[in-house]
Amino acid sequence: MLFAQKKNTLSSFKALFNNNAALEEGLYTDTDALAMETGRRVGQPGHDVAREYLIHRMDELGLTPFAGDSFELPYKGMIAGTKKKHTFTNLVGVIPGENRHLPPLLLGAHYDSVIDAPCADDNATSVAMNLAIAEMVMKAPLQRDLIIALYDAEEPPHFLGEFMGSTRFYEDYCQDIDFAGAIITDLIGHDLRISDLVAIPKVAETLLSGTDRIVFMTGAESDSILPEVVEETAKNHSGIKIFPTLNSYVGNMSDHHAFQKNGQPFLFFSCAQGKYYHHEQDTLDWINFEKLAKITRFIHDIIYQLDKTPAGEAPYATDPAEFEIRMITKALGATKLKLASKAFSIPLPETRKDLDQLIGSIIG
Repeated sequence: MLFAQKKNTLSSFKALFNNNAALEEGLYTDTDALAMETGRRVGQPGHDVAREYLIHRMDELGLTPFAGDSFELPYKGMIAGTKKKHTFTNLVGVIPGENRHLPPLLLGAHYDSVIDAPCADDNATSVAMNLAIAEMVMKAPLQRDLIIALYDAEEPPHFLGEFMGSTRFYEDYCQDIDFAGAIITDLIGHDLRISDLVAIPKVAETLLSGTDRIVFMTGAESDSILPEVVEETAKNHSGIKIFPTLNSYVGNMSDHHAFQKNGQPFLFFSCAQGKYYHHEQDTLDWINFEKLAKITRFIHDIIYQLDKTPAGEAPYATDPAEFEIRMITKALGATKLKLASKAFSIPLPETRKDLDQLIGSIIG
């Protein structure tokens, strides 16, 4: 009976969209499978169910294990705040490129949940997106390897600790790798509402309408090729609006931490912490799968651009302030940006100092 209900739900869901139907259905299916009522918290039964599902999907897609003969890369540790020993498990596969001697690309996201609840956008949607991009790349391989990394133990109490999955993967397996770029996503499937981030007056809500399609990005400062790659790719993806900013403004809020810390070129994408962040109502109901499909195609194209023009060959990063100003103006709209600057009593961004003030007003 449950299967029949899910099938009917999927059929109804598919009927809502005329474009990208197959991609949206795939994203929905994988998100739905991971967004269990019991969650995927480390040490809980749902975590094991999610891990087995992802191993099956990686095998089904035809990925090659990153190391050995299994996608599982277990590591010993301890549940933070307790003396309980635990075996954590990263899941990592590779899509071999035509020239395996080239510096690889990496696409990563964590698969654990923070509470015993669906946690659909934190971070099932990103995992579903990684699987969808893997399927696309399998059909048209790159020149270089693409590593698909699904990390364990990102959420508190392990966040930024010694047993955080992305940290362990990097320290145990990546010390001798010069990446052509690492792309990490988190909280990628919901519509952005500025009012979820900061208290704003009614007039400003009107001025900032249309922000739902915004996707925040950090990391352009990590390599001088990245602003150009992102800006050129974004021209072909009008369905989303990329809002770039320095990673230092917000800090290492997810699994890009290990790459930033070790001086690797990275991009981090997120729709920010919405009203259901770390909340039991982080369910499929607030996910915009049409938007998620557009972000999926955008990041897929970023990967192909980085395959042709990899980061690391122009490592002398400069302040990408001009790039940020151009992209932010496009994301908000020039007229709305002017009106919003008056409403918030801040100058139009023309310099890094102006950007400091603008971002500060958003993140408090």
